[in-house]
Order: sequence, then structure tokens, then C-alpha cells
Amino acid sequence: MLFDTDSLNTMSREISGFVDDLAEALESETHVRRRYKHVMVCGMGASAIGGAIFADSMYYSSKVSVDSCKTMALPEWVDKDTLFVACSYSGETYETIFMYKLALDAGLDVITVTHGGKLRKLSEEIGTPIVPIKGKDMQPRSAIGWFIGILGAIIEDAGGPGIRHQLRMMLPRLRGYQREIESEDGIAWRIAKDLEGHVPVVYGAPDMEAIAVRMKNQLNENSKIIAFSGVVPEFNHNEVVGWYDDPYRTKFMPVVICDDRLVEISKILKATLDLLESRDVPVSVIDTKGESLLERMIYGIMVGDHISLYIAALHGIDPCNVDPITDIKSRIRKELNKPD
Repeated sequence: MLFDTDSLNTMSREISGFVDDLAEALESETHVRRRYKHVMVCGMGASAIGGAIFADSMYYSSKVSVDSCKTMALPEWVDKDTLFVACSYSGETYETIFMYKLALDAGLDVITVTHGGKLRKLSEEIGTPIVPIKGKDMQPRSAIGWFIGILGAIIEDAGGPGIRHQLRMMLPRLRGYQREIESEDGIAWRIAKDLEGHVPVVYGAPDMEAIAVRMKNQLNENSKIIAFSGVVPEFNHNEVVGWYDDPYRTKFMPVVICDDRLVEISKILKATLDLLESRDVPVSVIDTKGESLLERMIYGIMVGDHISLYIAALHGIDPCNVDPITDIKSRIRKELNKPD
């Protein structure tokens, strides 16, 4: 699909390249040489979402626990059975480099996943393994296929389930989803148009929480709009009150990412949607597709990424511009360099 600007076409190519990136990433050499009880995936923003996806998708099915870390301190439970994976597409993320050094100081086994920058240079100097993100430069948020493929391979080699085979088997179906989603009468265009004039609030079932966060982030960065995310059924114990009574509620639109695998959660979601509609709140629903939880999560990512692109197109927005992030990083560096 062609758009009016180079920026929109560039982002469209990056988003459409997801499946190819994932397929190539699965062939990566991980340098993992033994099994671990824990895998801690550290990153910020787009570089963190791969870890969150596996933390959610493997919660019920893996003997290896996966933790997505966005802090700047190590928890007490880390030990010699913890593999630390530092993820930064640019290799310039201050928080990730800081945590990389902490992990080394704690004596953990460390692997870096990066396209270059200071993190790669530091890893080469120290001698810690690097799994490179290959290919042309892209927006870090568009490297999600690389992060899912590489992290899936790392977790499998660290003692997790056979993620490589699972991902390879779903590649043909993912290409089919891609064609469906990109259709002008497909779900992504429909939701993008429905969201016109509303602030999106993306909700996920418990196993779709990371996907709700991913879509919210893509709406922030690609569409340049305010968006929020949350999770159901936690929603029904607090946020529901605001949606029920707040006179401004119709200025917002919930986008609910569903997974019908969990029957009880599906019943709760139906009751939640019925309540929102009874209060005249417009709702968009994404019914995920796939033969496994991981596949349904990836389907949700693909839909959300395209929605963010199409909203940018509808608004005439440059989806590749990241001036606000550059600005805040500059301000953070100034604060960090001030004397105590």
C-alpha cells in the first residue's frame, strides 16, 4: 500500500517486514551454552516488549521463568541460575547499559541483543556474547520481529520450550494475517477510523497485557497521540467506575484485545463490554487469531502496529519523527551529569 509521504511509506515497509524479520531472527546463534532457571530480559520501550511477550506467553507453560525488567536495580532473587539479556536496538539506552554493568558486577551470565552503539562496543571490549540485530537501520520499535525471534531462540536454548519450531510453523499463517490486516476493509483500517476523535484506551485479557502495552506505545510513537492501556478483569475492580459515571467518558474509546482460549475470562469480558455499551461508550474489539497463545499475541501486535500506521496516515502525521524522545533523553543526560 502506498501513502502520500516518504515517512509513511518507510514505516509501512518496516511494519510489513515483521514476518521476514522474525524468520531471519530465528536463525540467530544465541551463544547460550547451558540451562538456567531464570531469564531476565532487560530493556526500555520497544526493546523491552519482546521480553514482556515471553513473560506473558510462557507464564503457564515453561519451567524456565522469564522476567521483563525495566528497573535500574537487580532484585535479590537473581543468582548463578539467572541469564541476563540486555536488549537495546540502538545500543545507546542509558538504563539498559547501566543494568548491563550491574549484571556483570553481580557475576551473572550476560548476553546483549543490539544493532550497534555503545552496548555493542562495550560487549566487544568486555567479551560478553552478542546476538546482533541485522538488516538495514530502522526505527527501534519496528525491530519487534527481530526481538521476538532472537529472544525466543535464547529462551529455548536456556532450557525453555521449543519456541523456534513453534514460530517457524506459524510463519505461513502470519503472512496470511498480514494480507488480511493490510486490506482496506480489514480490521486495522476499521478501528483506525473508529478511533477518530477519541483517546484510545487499550485493554487486554490477562495474557494479552503486553500486547495492550505494545499497541498503546505504537499509538504514542507512530500516531503521535495520547493513549493508555490496562488489563481485564482488574478493570472491573476500579476503572469501571470512571467509565460508568464520568461525563467525559465518550471522548475516550476502549480497544479490547480478546483471547477466547480462557473461557471464564471470555465471560467476564462479555459482561464488561455489555456494561460499556450500556453507558454509551463506543468500543472496538480485536478478536485475536492463532493456534497458540504466542500466535494470538503476535496477531494482536500486527493489528495494533497497522492501526497506529493508519491513524498517522489519516492525520497526515510523520510516524518516524521521535523529537520528543530525543528531547527527554537530552534532558535526562543533563540531570545525570549534574554534581550530587
